[in-house]
Amino acid sequence: MPDPLPRPKPLAGIKVVDCTRVLSGPICGRMLSDMGADVVKIEAPESDILRSTTPLVGGFGSMFAQYNVGKRNVSIDLKQPGGPEILAELAGEADVLVENFRPGVLARLGLAPETLRAANPRLVFCSISGWGQDGPWAAEPAYAPMIQAQAGTLAMSGRLRKGRMRGETMQHADLYAGMMACQGILAALFHRERTGQGQHIDVSMGEALLYVNEHASAEIAGYDGADAFPTWSFETFVLANGRAVHLMGLPEMIFPLLAAAIPIPGALDDPRFTTPEKRVENREALITALETALATVADGPTLERLLADTPIVAVAVRSTRELADSDWARHRELLTEAAPGLQVPTAPWRAGDLEIGPPTPHIAKRGEHNQEVLAEWLDKDATVCAELEAIGVLEFSEEEPPTLEEAPRVAFREPDASR
Repeated sequence: MPDPLPRPKPLAGIKVVDCTRVLSGPICGRMLSDMGADVVKIEAPESDILRSTTPLVGGFGSMFAQYNVGKRNVSIDLKQPGGPEILAELAGEADVLVENFRPGVLARLGLAPETLRAANPRLVFCSISGWGQDGPWAAEPAYAPMIQAQAGTLAMSGRLRKGRMRGETMQHADLYAGMMACQGILAALFHRERTGQGQHIDVSMGEALLYVNEHASAEIAGYDGADAFPTWSFETFVLANGRAVHLMGLPEMIFPLLAAAIPIPGALDDPRFTTPEKRVENREALITALETALATVADGPTLERLLADTPIVAVAVRSTRELADSDWARHRELLTEAAPGLQVPTAPWRAGDLEIGPPTPHIAKRGEHNQEVLAEWLDKDATVCAELEAIGVLEFSEEEPPTLEEAPRVAFREPDASR
């Protein structure tokens, strides 16, 4: 039988210049790469700070690997004469340029969106920033924890949990902005197919975080929105075998069912728990009673049997590693090996007739594809590329991760550096 024809990639033939670092831009570029675009990451000599951010797995910064797998890499020093010109040439051949510098940085280098789009009207230029490309906060520093503190989510979490406000474990503002940037780019590419014209897309982390806050409209109207949809108050308990389970539902509402099913002797006659109002008033005592009772349940299957005749759902609390090692994960082919011993989540989309995922599950070293990309995109031969490397316009690092210990962190804090 003849070999089956390769499945098409939805963005095959699309060239993307990815001038981003850390999280908001790299996740956008990773998504475009997974859809089949040729994504070239432009990395400064100081390197993306995530290259050297621990933990290192297989010699690579694990977070850097997760959001840059499948991209090619060209290292350009934009502070060197000739550096901005090389980036402009690449933009002239590209379909998309995505950047997350602070507003105005590229313009000062002669690389403003209107300049690059004048030379290449079909270019989709996407800018990701904290608060947008214009307005009173455009120049403010914008890291995800700062945006989350200023956009309402940190305050709402602290209020609901009635405790000290604490930072979030995930960089939601970065990640949501990057995903919305990808959606905007896809929409602009679709529009370009109709009109032939590119766009400048302006995505702000603040707006992205507000957009995905399901309680935003209620909060803005003066209501405590999450009080009406209180999944934040569902509780987790530890069974006798030390494993945690999470219960679906408000403990105050499902308590009578739990007390009868486990059972909890005397609980249904306890005057503190006889009505929903009293259970709310005595929530702390109620939780203690549930903790004590559930600590005597042997394990998850035992709890499932006890709850079989109730509508209550209890699920095991898994670590990310446990999920990745599950039958479900293996069936869905959840992971892609990017380097020996280093697996990254694969693309979450499935389309039967399309190939979606890292085109090459490879993590590029800084400047690894200098000559390859400049030859393909700009028709520059190896001699020209070698000369550009010799004068410091292009750079290549064999070391992974970079041995620079302080320089990336200094660059990360520079007022005119990328976010």
